Amino acid sequence: MARIVLTGRALLYVIIFALETSALILLPHDVRPGHAIRHFISNHSRYTLLEPEYASYFTLLDDGLLMTTADLAPLLNQPLNLAVLEQTPFSSSAHTVHLLVMDRKKMLHFTEKNGINGEIPENSPPGTVVDMPTIKATALANVGPIAYKIIHGNEESIFALRDKGSTTDSDIRSVITNGDVEVIAKQSLDAERKKFYDLIVQATDLHGVNKANLAVRINVANENDHEPIFEHEIYYFAVNGTCDNDCHNGTAHWQRFSTIGKVNAFDIDGDRVYYSIKTPTNIAVIVPQTGELILAGEPDGHEVGLQILAHDTGVPPRKSLPAQVFIEFFIRERKDFPTLHREKRRVTRAVRPTKRIEFTEADGEVEGRPVFTLEKETDKETFKIRDENPWVTVEPSGVVKVKKKWDYEELGPEKTIDFWVTITNVGAGKSLSCLDPWHGTLQLMSLNLPNVNVCVFDSGTYHILASTKNK
Repeated sequence: MARIVLTGRALLYVIIFALETSALILLPHDVRPGHAIRHFISNHSRYTLLEPEYASYFTLLDDGLLMTTADLAPLLNQPLNLAVLEQTPFSSSAHTVHLLVMDRKKMLHFTEKNGINGEIPENSPPGTVVDMPTIKATALANVGPIAYKIIHGNEESIFALRDKGSTTDSDIRSVITNGDVEVIAKQSLDAERKKFYDLIVQATDLHGVNKANLAVRINVANENDHEPIFEHEIYYFAVNGTCDNDCHNGTAHWQRFSTIGKVNAFDIDGDRVYYSIKTPTNIAVIVPQTGELILAGEPDGHEVGLQILAHDTGVPPRKSLPAQVFIEFFIRERKDFPTLHREKRRVTRAVRPTKRIEFTEADGEVEGRPVFTLEKETDKETFKIRDENPWVTVEPSGVVKVKKKWDYEELGPEKTIDFWVTITNVGAGKSLSCLDPWHGTLQLMSLNLPNVNVCVFDSGTYHILASTKNK
């Protein structure tokens, strides 16, 4: 039997004619052996393939299943007519199967090689259509209605398919149509729970021979549906003040611009949070970016109550329920200060000279860089930083080095680096605390930016405030 190979326009005409009469079965050229082509079903029948020329490519089982047995590439673009004999105990009949082996790329396929993306807002009601290009498989010729179904990524049956523009109920597992297909959500989605879904949509002809897969990613658009929440509903802070002479008749002093405390809120939507005082007051202000409360004025009572709000930067913006902040003011009397006890030795000089050094933020850019050296009174003096400091370290020799790169924005409202250095006289074997000579208590010194003051008391301790300014 001579074989006829069709190309170009002749092949197209054969396909169109055969498909319009529903007589042609298309097979991809790379289909694997064992692929089922057609199943003849009839009681008490026996089937025989009468085409010996194609016996190496096809076989017909006794139960009527016609299947491939070899690579079909040699049969590419060749119309095949397979004769099948059906026999029963009382009669026999013949069937003809029309086949055409085609290049898979010219068969059923999706034009979007890399898949498509869609988006749906979170909290959308069930039945909402996903905003995405419509789904439609194409072929070289009309293959008739195409069946679409989701074969991967829809384990919880969150999505369904339907004809575009249809009002059919959303509980649809697959669609058979000649037109376009759209994806709908069967339930409301939450972007905080899952931000996207990856699906595989498969298109097949009604014979189940031609198949094409399309990757679909559906992004869940976040909606600002959560307001910020404070870590605590109520905050308590205490502020210490001092007074002159008798506290009943003297004047109380409060360190202005000192930090009172800090509140903190978080936003589930992941938006940035900033803070405000619901009713502004002259006593305290809040840093919007950090939530730090700063003393701005003199209190007129023992306690102040504030309401703090947290705002997010989402769209639309939301604000929290107010957090209650209670600030209590205490006054320390002179008698509360610790008594100074000195060793029985003569002090020949009360205060070492003050040394001023000016720094910029750039001076602290290199970690481990020496920035200045503390001066010794004797060769036997050694230095040690009293408390751990994130910005500087002090060598025993008195060299002050950058521990962490200085950041002007992180230095706090006063833009200073405060730390205590203890001096040990190796000969005496003791280290003494720095005590203010006026009232005998530990004293922090107030400086004007951008200076550095090194204040040295003969009792043996440096108190250093390193102030920086921007580049």
